[in-house]
Amino acid sequence: MLTSLFRKTLMVYISVAVIGFTGLSVALNSEIKHFLAQQRLVVLNREVQEMLPYLERATSQQTLDPAFERLVSHDKKVDNTSANILLLGDGSGLKKIQRLTSYLISHDQIRNAREVKRVLDGQRIQFIGPFSTLDREATLTVGLPIRRDGSVVGALFLHTFVKGLQLGQVTRIIFFVAWPILLLSIVILYLTTRRFAQPLVRMTRAVQSFGQGNFRERISVESKDEVGQLAETFNPMAIQLERLESMRKDLIANVSHELRTPLTSVRGFIQGILEDVIPPSQHQKYLATAYSELQRLNAILNSMLDLSAIETGQIQLNLEAVQWATVVKSVRDRVKVRMDEKQIEWKEFYSDKSITIWGDPERLTQILFNILDNAIRHTSTGGISISSVVVDRQLHVRISDTGEGIPQEALPHIWERFYTRRSGRTTDRNQSGLGLTITRYLVELMHGRIHVESVIGEGTTFTLRFPLLGTHTTQKSF
Repeated sequence: MLTSLFRKTLMVYISVAVIGFTGLSVALNSEIKHFLAQQRLVVLNREVQEMLPYLERATSQQTLDPAFERLVSHDKKVDNTSANILLLGDGSGLKKIQRLTSYLISHDQIRNAREVKRVLDGQRIQFIGPFSTLDREATLTVGLPIRRDGSVVGALFLHTFVKGLQLGQVTRIIFFVAWPILLLSIVILYLTTRRFAQPLVRMTRAVQSFGQGNFRERISVESKDEVGQLAETFNPMAIQLERLESMRKDLIANVSHELRTPLTSVRGFIQGILEDVIPPSQHQKYLATAYSELQRLNAILNSMLDLSAIETGQIQLNLEAVQWATVVKSVRDRVKVRMDEKQIEWKEFYSDKSITIWGDPERLTQILFNILDNAIRHTSTGGISISSVVVDRQLHVRISDTGEGIPQEALPHIWERFYTRRSGRTTDRNQSGLGLTITRYLVELMHGRIHVESVIGEGTTFTLRFPLLGTHTTQKSF
């Protein structure tokens, strides 16, 4: 399939190739013409040099050696040359030689008067251009002065027509050699450009499929160049988009369920009370249940609002000096009832209970609560421990449980938005898949780090690191 990019690239390649071959052909043709002309001028110079002694002897002997005519006839037959003689005055007797009459030419018949003057001044000349007024085509001309007793008495010109160099044949040869090579080059350029453009075409189709909600398209990588690297980058992106789309659908389903369930319950309780289906003695009980459902609904909405605020950079942190032990005590008091219900043992350890860090106390409480909430949810027996120690001017917090653990293949995904692993873990209706995502963002916003390790059947350990008060970096405005 020809794309706009393919056509543009191909046309640019073909244009460059045609211009290049045309320029090369013109330059090659010109050089060959110049070479042939130079070669012919060498021949003309040799031949005129052979003829000149016969004329110089004729000026003194008043007779022309027949060898001169044989030489002129031979050169005319072999090299298609013509000889002309220009005489000054009486030409020291050359005009009297009858056999030279056919070779004589007058000043008026020669077009290039400047070159004629030079040769009569005793110089050797050679030029390309029309020689006589009767010539319509360019000739290669060589001229030598004829001397007698050291004085110039005339000039001998030997010339041949340029068309006699068979330059037309040279041009045809160049044409028939260059154009097949050019056509072959165009075919190669077409195949190369098509091979280059095909991955881009496939990526375009894949993106169009993404727009229609199909994230299963993948690009085969056939090269190691920049296009191949783009294809290699495209496939992981497609996998990630497919995963995000799956999580988005799960989120919609989960959130719809989470929102519908409490709303349905609350509506049913209120309707039962209004229609006297629920006796007055039970009103307090059902109102308390409705209130609990509304609290759960409010928690889900708050999590979604928190995540939105974090991702858009609109979250506000009230940073101040915070004593870590007070954060732990606050969260412990909130989860104590749930732990007692499941008979989970609680352990705390501090290297120093006065450890103070720089952070937002409310968000620090939210971080610790989210981690402990997960630990309680997935721990049936055993206990939960929290260890807070100072290492290298940082607060290191280890929250460990004896729960069911997290599979290694799931660990990289627990921080992703809306990720909820469906397995043998206890299902909790409060689980939305946003808690750990928000936790990681909040930790990083307060210049901390979070890490998790887990072993199936043995438990999970979250490690938090926060800078101590006085060692934090310059805080940003959020």
